[in-house]
Amino acid sequence: MMRVRLESAVRRLQQPRSLSSLVLRTMVPRALAFLSLASALLVGNAMAVDPLAAPLDQVPATIPSWTVADAATHPGCTPTASWPEGKLADEVVAFSFRDDAASRLAFDRAWALNHNASESDDVWVIGVCP
Repeated sequence: MMRVRLESAVRRLQQPRSLSSLVLRTMVPRALAFLSLASALLVGNAMAVDPLAAPLDQVPATIPSWTVADAATHPGCTPTASWPEGKLADEVVAFSFRDDAASRLAFDRAWALNHNASESDDVWVIGVCP
């Protein structure tokens, strides 16, 4: 009985297979594996959070800009838009969201405030003082 089964199995393996049978046996499992992996990656990508996206409560309602009052308070300073690009300044006029006021700071101090680990003390540079 066992020998008959073995012989019939050997005969089936020796018979030539059609192209459609070969494609069905090799490509379909691979396509299913690819589709399941691709769908898992797409779901993971859709669920990812952008680390640079700021929550709405942290985005300022209005962006501070240079005003006539700032020009009167800080004589000799100019708006950042009119300052030549690439030229360093000794001091800047920076708006602090925490204090809700503009103040004159050393350039190095403003740089350190904006590049430290805490976001609560960041400042917005609105003017440059030569």
